[in-house]
Formats: sequence, structure tokens, C-alpha cells
Amino acid sequence: AGKGRLHQRVLAGEHAGRDECRRSRASGAAQKLERFMSSSVRLPLVVPADGAKVLVVKFNDFQCPACGQSYQAYKPIFEKYAKSNPGEVKLVLKDYPLSNKCNNNLNTELHSGACEAAVAVRLARLKGKGDAMEDWLYTHQPEMNPDSVKKAARDIGGVTDFDEKYASTLESVKSDLAYGKQLAVRSTPTFFINGVKVEGAMAPQFFDLAIQYELTHPRGQ
Repeated sequence: AGKGRLHQRVLAGEHAGRDECRRSRASGAAQKLERFMSSSVRLPLVVPADGAKVLVVKFNDFQCPACGQSYQAYKPIFEKYAKSNPGEVKLVLKDYPLSNKCNNNLNTELHSGACEAAVAVRLARLKGKGDAMEDWLYTHQPEMNPDSVKKAARDIGGVTDFDEKYASTLESVKSDLAYGKQLAVRSTPTFFINGVKVEGAMAPQFFDLAIQYELTHPRGQ
């Protein structure tokens, strides 16, 4: 019996040690993130914050897997802050399709349906169906091409004049692309959190911590 109790105490100690180790690593990572947010250069963004304490600007390609993954991972985080801190966290989406059909910053076409996708979302928003259009695009990336996007724009986004509106709407996409070039955007997703540039997607827990940090340290103070 004594040996059994001793074994249980040893196991309990091992579990406690592992838990403490995990807490220590998490604390160290959080401190590293805070140092990154406090010391990074903050670029002035020509994007209205509308009174929000935290402005998140995402340069996005709807056919980019990492963009889709971050969309799904960060959506609950934005929803959480919409409830707990209404109006204090704002997300602004900027288009940066990785296709030289519309992106003159590239020499190649990485995503064949990306330009059409950017236009489709803008037109679907006018119908009040932008969120549904985004959801469809992110969950159908492998089979995306210009024709499938146009069909989804009609079926999901309620867009019946895609071809007629394509050229004029693409001009607003190109404005985002030009702004991305000014900010030295090279890949998607690229985030700017109150002007702090983050290339690629953070793990959700660290993205959440970054927003928490900005809420409690306005503009990195």
C-alpha cells in the first residue's frame, strides 16, 4: 500500500511539473508577444478606425489557404470582442489577390479565381450577402476558378450582373492592391494590428492576446 501511495505521489508530482512547465512556456510566449507589440514599428494607416481602440487590417486572398484558416480561427475572437467590447475592435478587409490578372505586383498567377472572388464578395455585400459569399469561397478553395466563382456569386451572393460590374468593381480591388504595395505587402494573409505588421497568421491564442494587449495599451503605450 505504501508503495502504491508513493507511486501516486510521484505521478501527481510529474503531472504538476508538466502543468507548471506548460504554464511557464505559455507565460514566456505571452511576454514575448507583448515585447513584440510594444517594440514594433507602427505604420500609419489610411483606414478609418471609427472610434475603435484596436484596428485590424487584413490583406487577403480568398483562395489562399492560410487566409481561410485565419478567417475560421479568428472569427470567434472577433465575435467575443464584439460582445465584451462593442465598437472597440474593428476588422477591415483589404483585397490582395495573388494573381497577375489583376495584381500588377506579381509576375505569375498563383490563384486562378482570386480576382473574381474579390469582386464577387464586393458585389455580394451590396446584396447583404457578403458573409455568405466569404464563407462559400473559403470552404471551396480547391475547386475555385473564374467560372465557379461567378456561379457562386449568382447562387450564393445573389449577384445577377457580375460580368457587367466586373471591370468597375475590379478598380476598387486594384486600389487595395496599390495600398498593399505602399505597405510592402508581399504575401497573404498580412495583418496590421494598430499599425504593427504581422506577415502570416498568428496562432489564435496569440492573436487574442495581441488584441487584449492593444485594448489595455492604447497604440502600444
